[in-house]
Amino acid sequence: MNFLQLPIAANEFVSAWAEGVASLMVRLHEGQQGNTKHSLRIAGYVRDLCSALDQGHTCLQDDHLTRLINYQSPIIALAEDALTQVKPLVLENNRLYLYRYWWDEYGLSQAIHRLNRPLTHTLLDEQLAQFTVGTHPKQRQAIEVALAQGFTVITGGPGTGKTFTLVRILLALVQSYGHGLRVALAAPTGKAAARMQEALRHSLSQLSVSSDVLSVLPDQAFTLHRLLGMGYSTQAKYHQHYPLPYDIVIVDEASMIDLHMAHQLFNAIPANARLILLGDANQLAAVEAGAVLAELSQAHTLRQNSVQLTESQRFGSHSGIGQLAAAICQGLNEHSLALLKQGLPDVVYHKTEQIDHVVTQLFQDYLAFVDALQQKQSPQHILTAFDQYRVLCAMREGSYGVYSLNQRLALLLQKALGQTEDPQQIWFHGRPVMVTQNDYGLNVFNGDIGITLAEEDGFYVYFPARDAQLLRIPAARLAHSETALALTIHKSQGSEFKTVAVVLPKEDSPILCRELLYTGITRAKTRVKCWATDALISHAITRKTQRASGLKAKLDNE
Repeated sequence: MNFLQLPIAANEFVSAWAEGVASLMVRLHEGQQGNTKHSLRIAGYVRDLCSALDQGHTCLQDDHLTRLINYQSPIIALAEDALTQVKPLVLENNRLYLYRYWWDEYGLSQAIHRLNRPLTHTLLDEQLAQFTVGTHPKQRQAIEVALAQGFTVITGGPGTGKTFTLVRILLALVQSYGHGLRVALAAPTGKAAARMQEALRHSLSQLSVSSDVLSVLPDQAFTLHRLLGMGYSTQAKYHQHYPLPYDIVIVDEASMIDLHMAHQLFNAIPANARLILLGDANQLAAVEAGAVLAELSQAHTLRQNSVQLTESQRFGSHSGIGQLAAAICQGLNEHSLALLKQGLPDVVYHKTEQIDHVVTQLFQDYLAFVDALQQKQSPQHILTAFDQYRVLCAMREGSYGVYSLNQRLALLLQKALGQTEDPQQIWFHGRPVMVTQNDYGLNVFNGDIGITLAEEDGFYVYFPARDAQLLRIPAARLAHSETALALTIHKSQGSEFKTVAVVLPKEDSPILCRELLYTGITRAKTRVKCWATDALISHAITRKTQRASGLKAKLDNE
């Protein structure tokens, strides 16, 4: 068995998976002459470890775990021996790992140490000054750090100028390197990559940049899978011994990067290249194990590499969304509730009530999209109208989850368009769809959202422009997609909408946390509508996600 490849099971199979792994570990322990009196304890720890992995932790952390040293189990390696003794479990201080996760964490920390070195540039002070004109002190600091370091982390909430800062870093590096500069732009999802590309293009268009400089900068952004050449395989084409062919690699929405992907990415960065991560450390962490961006932001040894942008140009001091986001981040549940109820022009609060009434109200903000469909506007105008608003759910299941709301909203959409209301009809004119699995043959990726339009020879789905033109795909060829009138907050990461409706369930759940609520609310650019109860808002804000990990300890050499 390859312990580097032990999988994480889907939620509904966690119990069976945990029992299966625990049973396997006991058989291995006893089969290699381990003391049978310790078998039950080892099985219990392994079950707890599997549960921890399912919750996004990279390890099981408990001071009692140090007693495992006394068990002298043949399946447990101490961290100091784990490089030469590959065993299913690794014990490091008070943390217990499956080997794959320990290896990813160790390998990532080593790669960061390799990249964390000063790099030179050729710009004179007066040349550098032209790229920092009009910047805030923190933005100026970020530019200087990115020019001086091989590894840079730039964090900040919406509107703090991460793209504004990045453009100036790129222009300064073009000036320093010359026209031979090789730049890669990437993000964890196709949606985030497309948005990064569009934001850079918009920001560059507002500057007087010569065409020869623009020709050096990339005109597309990759998903991380595509950047690393992973394709359909989990094996990356680029790695430590065959690094990426770039001088600078820039990754947006870095909060979404899990531990395993981070290990592969950092390992693939060339020895003399720069890596720049951008993201919001207050957002939800990755779906898979790890909270890499948050730990990098907190590591003491990376203080000279990290800059947090704090001045939001989008959410000023009078912005309700900005005030609410800040209160949520600080865990101020009473103040957050007061802001929700204050009647601010950009923050609307509804108490969750009868489901039919809620769905009817949620649908009202889609009427501009309905109007674009009824007027038979161009696919581009229809896509633009749809992207003005989105319903975001905390859960997938339940009355207020994605599955239920999508079905109900789809019926209202069919009715509004004069179609037969049929919950069994998968494809219909106007149906928004989200791709749920990368399809490199069709050039669509997990998270991409398009609109279904009926044409003479069948249904086609139009996706936002790539290479200056819309992507048009026969609906029948999209094997992995779902209705996208409502999204989970997780799936909305990397997106922004003019208006957002955040819908919480009526019942509490461990998934409801500060980071989830913050992420949902900050997807809105001008207005947020929150459907919830006071109790659930308070529970969510009080519940801060803390993922057990040893990455920060390894980086700080603890």
